[in-house]
Order: sequence, then C-alpha cells, then structure tokens
Amino acid sequence: MLIFHNQNLPQNAKSALSLYGETVDFSAPGLVYEAVNGHPDLFMVQGGKELTVAPNIPGHYLEFLSERKIQFRIGHIPVGFHYPQSAGYNAVITEKYFIHNLNISDLLLLEQSSHLEKIHVNQGYTRCSLLALGGTDFITSDKGIYQILQENGLQVLFTDPTEIKLPGFSHGFFGGTCGVWHKTVFILGSMKYHAQGEEIRKFIGKAGYDLTELYDGPLFDGGSIFFI
Repeated sequence: MLIFHNQNLPQNAKSALSLYGETVDFSAPGLVYEAVNGHPDLFMVQGGKELTVAPNIPGHYLEFLSERKIQFRIGHIPVGFHYPQSAGYNAVITEKYFIHNLNISDLLLLEQSSHLEKIHVNQGYTRCSLLALGGTDFITSDKGIYQILQENGLQVLFTDPTEIKLPGFSHGFFGGTCGVWHKTVFILGSMKYHAQGEEIRKFIGKAGYDLTELYDGPLFDGGSIFFI
C-alpha cells in the first residue's frame, strides 16, 4: 500500500504512517501557493477504487504510481495557483455521493460520478473541510457544508477549525487532518488538544470506526492522507 502525505509532516507522524505501508512525501512547489504546496488533496481524489490526478501533478508521482501498477486517470484541468483553479480536485466521493462545489469540479470527476447523487456546496475546498465516514456520517469544519448535509438528512458533526494548525493561515480545516483506511481514521495530531476531542472521538466510534492519533500535538491540516 502507498500512503501519500504532505512532505512537511512531523517526523514522528511519518514514522507512525510507515508502519502501515510505503510512505510518499508529497510536494508540488510553484504550482500552488507555498503554504499548501504539500497538500496532496489539491492534486488527487479517490472515489471507490478509482484514483484521479491533475494533469500537472509533478511527473515523478505518475511514474511512481505506474511502476507500482496503481491505476489512475488524469483529469482535464490543471491545478492553478489561486482559487478556484486550485480546488478542482478537492472533492469528496463516497459510494453514494459526490460532494463539491459543482461549478469548479473537473469534468472527468463529474463524468466518473454520473451515477452518484451530487450535493453542491459553496466551499470549493471540500475535501479539506470534510471527512466522510462511510456513506452517511460526516465531520466538517465548514458551517455551510454542515447545513447542506443536514438538509440532505445525513449525520454530520461540526468541529471548530480555529484549533487546527495550518502554517501561513489563521487555522486549517478538519478534513485535511485525516485519512481513512478500512475502518480506521488516521489523524494528524491528538484529540486532547482540541476542545471537542472527546465529542469527535465518540462520533467516529459511533460511526463504526477506530481512531489512530499519529503524534502527540495539536491537529495539523496537512492536506489529507491518501491510502492507495
């Protein structure tokens, strides 16, 4: 298994992830602004067994995926330096839903998700802001996403993003702190540093998932963790 993660993660988080698979430091300098150029969720998206990547993802990652016989598709629109061009692949895809700002979604993602129920949200950085736990349970740090998912009858927990670290910004977002493999949520940091830590832990458990904290520190928005 490959594990794509921000190259700037603390070393103890990288070491913890290496126990589960081959870790891959991600960085795309010069393609998006510096504070988020290590965020893989701006350049790739998973839906079921499908992996879609931006056409301007650094070429050595395409070679890396091909060498390990990982199937992927290449989207139509390159990631741009500024929003909304930087968010065309930052969608959340489950077995039932495609959740994104549909006005900026890459056309290949829309084509691949034609069989799914589409939920439009105004937040283009959807994956940064939203963690999907199976098909009906979600955690988000965006109030707009929270309201829309509730209106669609889904179970959703809102978490305060102000305690989530993202160097260069006042705060990060919850979705970007996490990755999911099978029935385990891997999180960058420890719940004891978040005021809603126990509430989040209970929500994850109630949804049928275990929680693995990757290091002892405040939650860190690293642009998600991809288990491939």
